[in-house]
Amino acid sequence: MTGYVLRRALQAAAVLLAITAAAFGLFYAAPSDPALIACGPKCDTGQVEAVRHSMGLDQPLAGQYADYLRGLVAGRVIDDVDGTPIDCAAPCLGYSYTLHQPVLDAIGDRFPVTLSLAGGALAVIVVLGVGVGFAAALRRGTATDRLLSGFTLVGASVQIYFLGYALQYLLVYTTDLFPVPGYTPFGDGPGAWAAGLLLPWLVLGFVNAAVFARLARSQMLETMHEGYVRTARGKGMSALRAHLKYTGRGAAAPLAQLLGLEAGALFGGAFITETVFGLGGVGKLAVDAVVQNDLPTVVGTVLLAAFFVVLFVALADLVVAWLDPRVRLA
Repeated sequence: MTGYVLRRALQAAAVLLAITAAAFGLFYAAPSDPALIACGPKCDTGQVEAVRHSMGLDQPLAGQYADYLRGLVAGRVIDDVDGTPIDCAAPCLGYSYTLHQPVLDAIGDRFPVTLSLAGGALAVIVVLGVGVGFAAALRRGTATDRLLSGFTLVGASVQIYFLGYALQYLLVYTTDLFPVPGYTPFGDGPGAWAAGLLLPWLVLGFVNAAVFARLARSQMLETMHEGYVRTARGKGMSALRAHLKYTGRGAAAPLAQLLGLEAGALFGGAFITETVFGLGGVGKLAVDAVVQNDLPTVVGTVLLAAFFVVLFVALADLVVAWLDPRVRLA
């Protein structure tokens, strides 16, 4: 197991290094001048050149990438538009001349919102997805199975932006059944924190749980006919206990992999959900950065999203290896 963990960690590090190169290329592949965008339309030529020097754009491309990697590891000092030195601590994702703060600080200010949204949505995905999928598999061919399958089909087909706006109109502004969505820090009141995020949790969780439920159903149906499950049933074990003890474990590996992908995507920023519900998280920060041509922030949020995807996929692979020892030998 130790060898598998080390091998998987090296693979994750290689993927992250490739992503940093791609993000760096994205920054400099932009058709406009990054220094001019960062400085703003009111800057004169001298200020633009100062910003270009601060951003390292007057260095060879290889040197710029080396400085970029060095900043990720050890941090660096970046000059603001007025020449004020800014200490960008490691991991330095760059400096936003639009927000006038390091990108990491901007992400850190908004990450609690994304963390709260992603955590609650993941709980809904797991409970709803696994529950619906397992119930449909156990009642295969019945009206319950058809009803739950139709439920997952609706969830897989509907778009978050449509469902989010529709439910806000119906449940918040028309019937007042839900409070207006918003973020309250957990320390200011757990009740207000949960109430403001309840509708976003349900919308984001419902849409993503549909795919999770369909996979859970198919894996349950495939596993419940395996020989070891039939043997357990033949020895007198009840159907429910046999499915909980053996079928669930056999179906868990692909579900863990899908959950890893979902978690990585959510923690990197739920762009549409945060925009629909007006939540100031990392996803909303990325959308605003695109609109404002804030390239350092765009690159920083892309790197953050990629980091979480790689991290949670690697963790999911470790869980799968623990569930199925054959994976470690592959």
